Amino acid sequence: MTIISQDAVQAYSKPSLSKALSMNKSPKELILKSLHILKRDLDAKIFEHTQVLKINDENKTVQCMAKGSCDENPLSFELEYQSLILATGANPIKLPIKGAAGSVVSVNTLQDYGRFRELIENKKRVLIIGAGFVGCEFASDLSGQGYGVSVVDRSSWPLQAVLPEPMGEQIKQTLADNQVNWHFQSTVEEIQRDDQGPLNVQLSNKTIIQADVVLSAVGLQPNTQLAMAAGLNTRKGIVIDEHCQTSVDCIYALGDCVEYNGQPLPFIAPATLAAKALAKTLTGNKTRLSLPPQPVAIKIANCPTLICPPSSQQGARQGARQGAWQVKGKGQDLEAQYVTAENDFCGFALLGKKTSLKGEFLSRYSSCE
Repeated sequence: MTIISQDAVQAYSKPSLSKALSMNKSPKELILKSLHILKRDLDAKIFEHTQVLKINDENKTVQCMAKGSCDENPLSFELEYQSLILATGANPIKLPIKGAAGSVVSVNTLQDYGRFRELIENKKRVLIIGAGFVGCEFASDLSGQGYGVSVVDRSSWPLQAVLPEPMGEQIKQTLADNQVNWHFQSTVEEIQRDDQGPLNVQLSNKTIIQADVVLSAVGLQPNTQLAMAAGLNTRKGIVIDEHCQTSVDCIYALGDCVEYNGQPLPFIAPATLAAKALAKTLTGNKTRLSLPPQPVAIKIANCPTLICPPSSQQGARQGARQGAWQVKGKGQDLEAQYVTAENDFCGFALLGKKTSLKGEFLSRYSSCE
Protein backbone atom coordinates (compact mmCIF):
# COMPACT_ATOMS: atom_id res chain seq x y z
CA MET A 1 0.00 0.00 0.00
CA THR A 2 1.27 3.45 -0.98
CA ILE A 3 -0.14 6.78 0.23
CA ILE A 4 0.57 10.06 -1.57
CA SER A 5 -0.33 13.35 0.10
CA GLN A 6 0.28 16.94 -0.94
CA ASP A 7 0.19 17.89 2.76
CA ALA A 8 2.12 16.67 5.79
CA VAL A 9 0.89 13.19 6.73
CA GLN A 10 -0.43 13.20 10.29
CA ALA A 11 -3.49 11.44 11.66
CA TYR A 12 -5.94 13.78 13.36
CA SER A 13 -9.70 14.13 13.81
CA LYS A 14 -10.93 16.77 11.39
CA PRO A 15 -14.17 17.46 13.37
CA SER A 16 -11.97 18.51 16.30
CA LEU A 17 -10.73 21.56 14.39
CA SER A 18 -13.91 23.50 15.17
CA LYS A 19 -13.86 22.70 18.89
CA ALA A 20 -10.14 22.65 19.65
CA LEU A 21 -10.16 25.97 21.50
CA SER A 22 -12.68 24.77 24.06
CA MET A 23 -10.73 21.50 24.28
CA ASN A 24 -7.65 23.62 25.07
CA LYS A 25 -5.73 21.78 22.35
CA SER A 26 -2.92 23.26 20.31
CA PRO A 27 -2.51 22.14 16.68
CA LYS A 28 0.29 19.76 17.74
CA GLU A 29 -1.88 18.29 20.49
CA LEU A 30 -4.56 17.39 17.93
CA ILE A 31 -2.16 14.98 16.18
CA LEU A 32 -3.09 11.40 16.99
CA LYS A 33 -0.34 9.64 15.05
CA SER A 34 2.87 10.91 13.47
CA LEU A 35 4.19 9.93 10.05
CA HIS A 36 6.57 7.41 11.62
CA ILE A 37 3.78 5.70 13.57
CA LEU A 38 1.49 5.62 10.54
CA LYS A 39 4.17 3.97 8.41
CA ARG A 40 4.64 1.34 11.08
CA ASP A 41 0.95 0.70 11.80
CA LEU A 42 -0.15 0.66 8.16
CA ASP A 43 2.97 -1.03 6.78
CA ALA A 44 2.77 1.46 3.93
CA LYS A 45 5.03 3.60 1.81
CA ILE A 46 4.03 7.21 2.43
CA PHE A 47 4.99 10.22 0.30
CA GLU A 48 4.13 13.52 1.96
CA HIS A 49 4.38 17.01 0.42
CA THR A 50 3.98 15.29 -2.94
CA GLN A 51 1.59 16.26 -5.73
CA VAL A 52 0.05 13.84 -8.21
CA LEU A 53 0.29 15.57 -11.58
CA LYS A 54 -1.34 13.00 -13.82
CA ILE A 55 -3.10 9.64 -13.86
CA ASN A 56 -2.44 7.31 -16.77
CA ASP A 57 -5.08 4.59 -16.58
CA GLU A 58 -3.78 2.80 -19.70
CA ASN A 59 -0.50 1.74 -18.12
CA LYS A 60 -1.78 2.19 -14.52
CA THR A 61 0.70 4.79 -13.33
CA VAL A 62 0.56 8.12 -11.55
CA GLN A 63 3.06 10.88 -12.24
CA CYS A 64 4.20 12.64 -9.07
CA MET A 65 6.33 15.61 -8.09
CA ALA A 66 7.68 16.45 -4.66
CA LYS A 67 6.74 19.93 -3.45
CA GLY A 68 9.56 22.44 -3.43
CA SER A 69 11.09 21.05 -6.59
CA CYS A 70 12.36 23.76 -8.92
CA ASP A 71 11.54 23.91 -12.62
CA GLU A 72 15.20 23.40 -13.56
CA ASN A 73 15.57 20.24 -11.47
CA PRO A 74 12.12 18.84 -10.64
CA LEU A 75 11.98 15.82 -8.36
CA SER A 76 9.43 13.85 -10.34
CA PHE A 77 8.73 10.15 -10.44
CA GLU A 78 6.14 7.58 -11.47
CA LEU A 79 4.38 4.98 -9.38
CA GLU A 80 2.54 1.93 -10.65
CA TYR A 81 -0.75 0.73 -9.21
CA GLN A 82 -3.13 -2.20 -9.43
CA SER A 83 -5.94 -0.29 -7.78
CA LEU A 84 -6.03 3.48 -7.29
CA ILE A 85 -8.14 5.29 -4.68
CA LEU A 86 -8.78 9.02 -5.01
CA ALA A 87 -9.38 10.70 -1.66
CA THR A 88 -8.62 14.23 -2.81
CA GLY A 89 -11.12 15.87 -0.47
CA ALA A 90 -12.69 19.26 -1.04
CA ASN A 91 -11.46 22.83 -1.06
CA PRO A 92 -13.10 25.79 0.71
CA ILE A 93 -15.34 27.86 -1.54
CA LYS A 94 -13.79 31.27 -2.15
CA LEU A 95 -16.23 34.16 -2.18
CA PRO A 96 -15.80 37.08 -4.63
CA ILE A 97 -15.38 39.75 -1.95
CA LYS A 98 -13.82 43.10 -2.88
CA GLY A 99 -10.57 43.63 -1.01
CA ALA A 100 -10.63 40.12 0.45
CA ALA A 101 -7.23 39.02 -0.88
CA GLY A 102 -5.23 37.79 2.10
CA SER A 103 -7.89 38.98 4.56
CA VAL A 104 -10.15 35.93 4.64
CA VAL A 105 -9.07 32.53 5.97
CA SER A 106 -10.70 29.08 5.96
CA VAL A 107 -10.00 26.11 8.21
CA ASN A 108 -10.08 22.84 6.30
CA THR A 109 -6.89 21.12 7.45
CA LEU A 110 -4.68 20.91 10.52
CA GLN A 111 -2.25 23.26 8.81
CA ASP A 112 -5.08 25.76 8.22
CA TYR A 113 -6.00 25.53 11.88
CA GLY A 114 -2.43 26.22 12.94
CA ARG A 115 -2.40 29.38 10.85
CA PHE A 116 -5.80 30.42 12.22
CA ARG A 117 -4.59 30.01 15.81
CA GLU A 118 -1.63 32.26 15.04
CA LEU A 119 -3.92 34.90 13.53
CA ILE A 120 -6.31 35.06 16.48
CA GLU A 121 -3.60 35.04 19.15
CA ASN A 122 -3.93 38.20 21.28
CA LYS A 123 -6.89 39.28 19.14
CA LYS A 124 -10.46 39.87 20.29
CA ARG A 125 -12.87 39.96 17.34
CA VAL A 126 -13.62 37.31 14.72
CA LEU A 127 -16.17 37.65 11.94
CA ILE A 128 -17.50 34.37 10.52
CA ILE A 129 -19.06 34.17 7.08
CA GLY A 130 -21.58 31.33 7.09
CA ALA A 131 -24.09 30.04 9.66
CA GLY A 132 -24.01 26.39 8.64
CA PHE A 133 -22.45 23.40 10.39
CA VAL A 134 -18.89 24.70 10.59
CA GLY A 135 -19.82 28.36 11.10
CA CYS A 136 -22.03 27.58 14.09
CA GLU A 137 -19.42 25.29 15.64
CA PHE A 138 -16.68 27.90 15.34
CA ALA A 139 -19.03 30.59 16.69
CA SER A 140 -19.66 28.42 19.75
CA ASP A 141 -15.99 27.53 20.20
CA LEU A 142 -14.65 31.08 19.81
CA SER A 143 -17.33 32.81 21.90
CA GLY A 144 -16.85 30.25 24.65
CA GLN A 145 -13.21 31.33 24.87
CA GLY A 146 -14.04 35.01 25.20
CA TYR A 147 -13.78 36.17 21.59
CA GLY A 148 -16.27 38.67 20.26
CA VAL A 149 -17.94 36.85 17.36
CA SER A 150 -20.08 38.18 14.51
CA VAL A 151 -21.73 35.78 12.06
CA VAL A 152 -22.95 36.87 8.61
CA ASP A 153 -25.24 34.70 6.49
CA ARG A 154 -27.68 35.22 3.65
CA SER A 155 -30.25 32.95 5.34
CA SER A 156 -32.77 33.91 8.03
CA TRP A 157 -31.60 31.65 10.88
CA PRO A 158 -28.71 29.31 11.70
CA LEU A 159 -28.59 26.03 9.78
CA GLN A 160 -31.65 27.03 7.77
CA ALA A 161 -30.92 24.44 5.07
CA VAL A 162 -31.32 21.56 7.54
CA LEU A 163 -33.31 22.90 10.52
CA PRO A 164 -36.82 24.33 10.99
CA GLU A 165 -37.06 27.93 12.15
CA PRO A 166 -38.00 27.22 15.82
CA MET A 167 -34.83 25.14 16.26
CA GLY A 168 -32.70 27.66 14.43
CA GLU A 169 -34.03 30.39 16.68
CA GLN A 170 -33.07 28.41 19.76
CA ILE A 171 -29.50 28.05 18.52
CA LYS A 172 -29.46 31.73 17.60
CA GLN A 173 -30.57 32.76 21.09
CA THR A 174 -28.22 30.36 22.88
CA LEU A 175 -25.18 31.74 21.07
CA ALA A 176 -26.44 35.33 21.34
CA ASP A 177 -26.48 34.84 25.11
CA ASN A 178 -22.78 34.04 24.76
CA GLN A 179 -22.07 37.31 22.95
CA VAL A 180 -22.45 36.11 19.35
CA ASN A 181 -23.85 38.85 17.09
CA TRP A 182 -25.90 37.60 14.15
CA HIS A 183 -26.29 39.39 10.81
CA PHE A 184 -28.82 37.48 8.70
CA GLN A 185 -30.10 38.15 5.19
CA SER A 186 -26.76 39.81 4.48
CA THR A 187 -23.54 39.11 2.65
CA VAL A 188 -20.02 40.52 2.91
CA GLU A 189 -19.39 42.99 0.09
CA GLU A 190 -16.03 44.56 0.86
CA ILE A 191 -13.14 44.34 3.33
CA GLN A 192 -10.79 47.23 4.03
CA ARG A 193 -7.82 47.58 6.36
CA ASP A 194 -6.09 50.79 7.40
CA ASP A 195 -2.37 50.10 7.89
CA GLN A 196 -2.09 47.61 10.78
CA GLY A 197 -5.49 48.43 12.22
CA PRO A 198 -8.63 46.26 12.31
CA LEU A 199 -10.50 45.05 9.24
CA ASN A 200 -13.54 47.09 8.28
CA VAL A 201 -16.10 44.67 6.85
CA GLN A 202 -18.96 46.17 4.87
CA LEU A 203 -22.14 44.11 4.51
CA SER A 204 -24.71 44.25 1.74
CA ASN A 205 -27.03 46.23 4.05
CA LYS A 206 -24.20 48.81 4.44
CA THR A 207 -23.47 47.80 8.04
CA ILE A 208 -19.76 48.13 8.92
CA ILE A 209 -18.27 45.54 11.32
CA GLN A 210 -14.77 45.80 12.70
CA ALA A 211 -12.90 42.51 13.06
CA ASP A 212 -9.36 41.31 13.60
CA VAL A 213 -9.84 38.10 11.62
CA VAL A 214 -12.43 37.02 9.02
CA LEU A 215 -13.15 33.28 8.82
CA SER A 216 -15.05 31.92 5.82
CA ALA A 217 -17.23 28.86 6.52
CA VAL A 218 -19.52 28.83 3.50
CA GLY A 219 -18.87 25.27 2.40
CA LEU A 220 -16.57 23.08 0.35
CA GLN A 221 -16.19 22.28 -3.33
CA PRO A 222 -15.18 18.67 -4.17
CA ASN A 223 -11.67 18.54 -5.58
CA THR A 224 -12.18 16.95 -8.98
CA GLN A 225 -9.45 18.49 -11.14
CA LEU A 226 -7.17 15.44 -11.18
CA ALA A 227 -10.09 13.12 -11.94
CA MET A 228 -11.37 15.37 -14.72
CA ALA A 229 -7.94 15.49 -16.34
CA ALA A 230 -7.86 11.69 -16.27
CA GLY A 231 -11.22 11.50 -18.06
CA LEU A 232 -13.24 10.24 -15.09
CA ASN A 233 -16.93 11.08 -14.92
CA THR A 234 -17.46 14.10 -12.66
CA ARG A 235 -20.45 16.28 -11.86
CA LYS A 236 -20.81 17.74 -8.37
CA GLY A 237 -17.96 15.41 -7.42
CA ILE A 238 -16.18 12.32 -8.74
CA VAL A 239 -19.05 10.01 -9.67
CA ILE A 240 -18.87 6.59 -8.02
CA ASP A 241 -21.06 3.49 -8.13
CA GLU A 242 -22.25 1.27 -5.28
CA HIS A 243 -18.77 -0.25 -5.01
CA CYS A 244 -16.99 3.15 -4.83
CA GLN A 245 -15.66 2.63 -8.36
CA THR A 246 -15.37 5.56 -10.74
CA SER A 247 -16.17 5.43 -14.44
CA VAL A 248 -12.70 3.92 -15.06
CA ASP A 249 -11.84 0.35 -14.08
CA CYS A 250 -9.54 -0.06 -11.06
CA ILE A 251 -9.91 3.59 -10.01
CA TYR A 252 -12.02 4.25 -6.92
CA ALA A 253 -12.87 7.33 -4.87
CA LEU A 254 -14.23 8.14 -1.43
CA GLY A 255 -14.70 11.03 0.99
CA ASP A 256 -15.45 14.70 0.36
CA CYS A 257 -14.44 14.47 -3.31
CA VAL A 258 -17.14 12.03 -4.44
CA GLU A 259 -20.69 12.11 -5.69
CA TYR A 260 -22.91 9.13 -4.98
CA ASN A 261 -26.55 8.83 -6.09
CA GLY A 262 -26.36 12.40 -7.36
CA GLN A 263 -25.14 13.92 -4.08
CA PRO A 264 -21.79 14.73 -2.42
CA LEU A 265 -20.88 12.89 0.78
CA PRO A 266 -19.48 15.66 3.01
CA PHE A 267 -19.66 13.99 6.42
CA ILE A 268 -17.30 11.69 8.31
CA ALA A 269 -19.70 8.75 8.72
CA PRO A 270 -20.28 8.10 4.97
CA ALA A 271 -16.54 8.31 4.31
CA THR A 272 -15.84 5.80 7.06
CA LEU A 273 -18.47 3.37 5.78
CA ALA A 274 -17.18 3.76 2.23
CA ALA A 275 -13.60 3.06 3.33
CA LYS A 276 -14.62 -0.12 5.14
CA ALA A 277 -16.68 -1.38 2.19
CA LEU A 278 -13.95 -0.57 -0.31
CA ALA A 279 -11.29 -2.27 1.82
CA LYS A 280 -13.33 -5.48 1.67
CA THR A 281 -13.81 -5.14 -2.08
CA LEU A 282 -10.10 -4.64 -2.73
CA THR A 283 -9.17 -7.64 -0.59
CA GLY A 284 -11.39 -10.04 -2.51
CA ASN A 285 -14.81 -9.68 -0.88
CA LYS A 286 -16.81 -7.41 -3.17
CA THR A 287 -18.97 -5.30 -0.87
CA ARG A 288 -21.70 -2.85 -1.75
CA LEU A 289 -21.68 0.59 -0.13
CA SER A 290 -24.59 0.86 2.29
CA LEU A 291 -25.43 4.25 3.83
CA PRO A 292 -28.00 4.01 6.62
CA PRO A 293 -29.27 7.26 8.19
CA GLN A 294 -26.39 8.95 9.99
CA PRO A 295 -27.32 11.77 12.39
CA VAL A 296 -24.79 14.58 12.58
CA ALA A 297 -24.00 16.05 16.01
CA ILE A 298 -23.40 19.80 15.91
CA LYS A 299 -20.95 20.95 18.56
CA ILE A 300 -22.76 23.93 20.10
CA ALA A 301 -22.12 24.59 23.79
CA ASN A 302 -25.25 24.69 25.97
CA CYS A 303 -27.46 23.57 23.07
CA PRO A 304 -27.03 19.87 22.14
CA THR A 305 -28.03 19.48 18.51
CA LEU A 306 -28.49 16.34 16.40
CA ILE A 307 -29.54 16.47 12.76
CA CYS A 308 -30.40 13.70 10.32
CA PRO A 309 -30.75 15.92 7.23
CA PRO A 310 -33.90 15.48 5.13
CA SER A 311 -33.94 14.23 1.54
CA SER A 312 -30.58 13.19 0.11
CA GLN A 313 -28.16 15.46 1.92
CA GLN A 314 -26.20 12.48 3.24
CA GLY A 315 -26.27 10.73 -0.12
CA ALA A 316 -28.57 7.96 1.06
CA ARG A 317 -31.41 8.91 -1.20
CA GLN A 318 -31.75 10.28 -4.69
CA GLY A 319 -33.32 13.66 -5.30
CA ALA A 320 -34.76 16.22 -2.94
CA ARG A 321 -38.20 15.38 -1.59
CA GLN A 322 -40.73 18.13 -1.00
CA GLY A 323 -42.20 18.23 2.47
CA ALA A 324 -42.39 20.16 5.72
CA TRP A 325 -41.04 20.10 9.25
CA GLN A 326 -43.28 19.08 12.13
CA VAL A 327 -41.91 20.46 15.42
CA LYS A 328 -42.84 19.47 18.97
CA GLY A 329 -41.59 20.49 22.40
CA LYS A 330 -40.95 23.57 24.49
CA GLY A 331 -38.04 25.91 24.94
CA GLN A 332 -34.77 24.35 23.91
CA ASP A 333 -36.03 20.76 24.16
CA LEU A 334 -37.41 20.31 20.66
CA GLU A 335 -37.94 17.42 18.29
CA ALA A 336 -38.77 17.71 14.60
CA GLN A 337 -39.45 15.29 11.80
CA TYR A 338 -39.44 16.05 8.11
CA VAL A 339 -42.54 14.63 6.43
CA THR A 340 -43.14 14.58 2.67
CA ALA A 341 -46.39 15.27 0.87
CA GLU A 342 -46.84 11.48 0.68
CA ASN A 343 -46.56 11.38 4.49
CA ASP A 344 -43.14 9.70 4.37
CA PHE A 345 -40.77 10.36 7.28
CA CYS A 346 -37.38 11.19 5.74
CA GLY A 347 -35.39 13.26 8.22
CA PHE A 348 -35.31 14.53 11.78
CA ALA A 349 -33.64 16.96 14.16
CA LEU A 350 -33.35 16.96 17.96
CA LEU A 351 -32.38 19.72 20.39
CA GLY A 352 -31.57 19.82 24.08
CA LYS A 353 -32.81 16.89 26.13
CA LYS A 354 -34.62 15.54 23.08
CA THR A 355 -31.28 14.31 21.70
CA SER A 356 -31.80 11.31 24.00
CA LEU A 357 -34.47 10.18 21.51
CA LYS A 358 -31.85 9.48 18.82
CA GLY A 359 -32.36 5.70 18.89
CA GLU A 360 -36.14 5.95 18.69
CA PHE A 361 -36.03 8.33 15.73
CA LEU A 362 -33.43 6.25 13.91
CA SER A 363 -35.63 3.18 14.31
CA ARG A 364 -38.63 5.03 12.88
CA TYR A 365 -36.53 6.43 10.04
CA SER A 366 -35.13 3.00 9.11
CA SER A 367 -38.60 1.46 9.06
CA CYS A 368 -39.58 3.95 6.36
CA GLU A 369 -36.67 3.05 4.05
